[in-house]
Amino acid sequence: MSKARTQELMKLDFYEILEVPIDAEEKEIKKSYRKKALKCHPDKNPDNKSAAEEFDQLKKILEILLDPGARAAYDKVLKGRKAAAVRARAASAKTQKLRSELEERERRAQEQPRISEEEKLRRELKRLEEEGEKIIQEELERLNKEVEKELHKPASKSTAEPEQNGYKVKVKWLATDDWPGYTEQEIHQLFYKWGDINAMVMKQKSKKGTAMIDYKTKQGADMAVQFEKGQIGKPVEVSHVSEKPPKESASKSKEPEPKAKGFDFESVADMNRRREEERKRLIEEILRSENM
Repeated sequence: MSKARTQELMKLDFYEILEVPIDAEEKEIKKSYRKKALKCHPDKNPDNKSAAEEFDQLKKILEILLDPGARAAYDKVLKGRKAAAVRARAASAKTQKLRSELEERERRAQEQPRISEEEKLRRELKRLEEEGEKIIQEELERLNKEVEKELHKPASKSTAEPEQNGYKVKVKWLATDDWPGYTEQEIHQLFYKWGDINAMVMKQKSKKGTAMIDYKTKQGADMAVQFEKGQIGKPVEVSHVSEKPPKESASKSKEPEPKAKGFDFESVADMNRRREEERKRLIEEILRSENM
């Protein structure tokens, strides 16, 4: 999705589109998403050129609302936007009332021969208009600062530190001449819906692509293995990864194999950092779209 499309998306009311309340639970959001996705799926609407765009929009909305940090940022912006709109209407009504009163006073002043009073009224009207615009601008700036402050709070220990225990699955796929293989973002979008992910690593060598995904729960790993088949025309093979102790040589039976042990630690640390960067990128897109 392009930057301009993302900015337009952030101006929408996601909850209104999904027809759910702003405090809806994840289960209710997923249920509404599936219902609407079935209606606008491009395969079921071959004559509707906008079906694919609407379907992609629904997927982006689901991605934001299922990410706790991104949803909190979006909710803050949405609530602030609505509150600012109410205040702006109130300020506009007050300004309109003052303008009417001043115009009436100006009309009366014009009937009098004193030109100085007429000029005074014009200046007062201009001052009040500028003051009303300033009030609205200050309210919007205050809201943006509050949202930015909220989003830049230090991450909690639970999100900053990788999970030590998890359930790993291995994903395999084959690229084609017309398709270079999955990207890291596409693999994450396919598998995060089955459960929370501790870490993920992947590589694409020639036409063979592989990924290792570490789930927080056994249920998430089991569902990924059982149900995930990949995108249409781009199948994936998903299997559990059995935890095995490192092999020992005859001469160094007491020394574990360092590469296997280092791999898990580095993968978890590195992928946790990338997950945090992806989360920050999504939140920054929301903030940038609001400031546009």
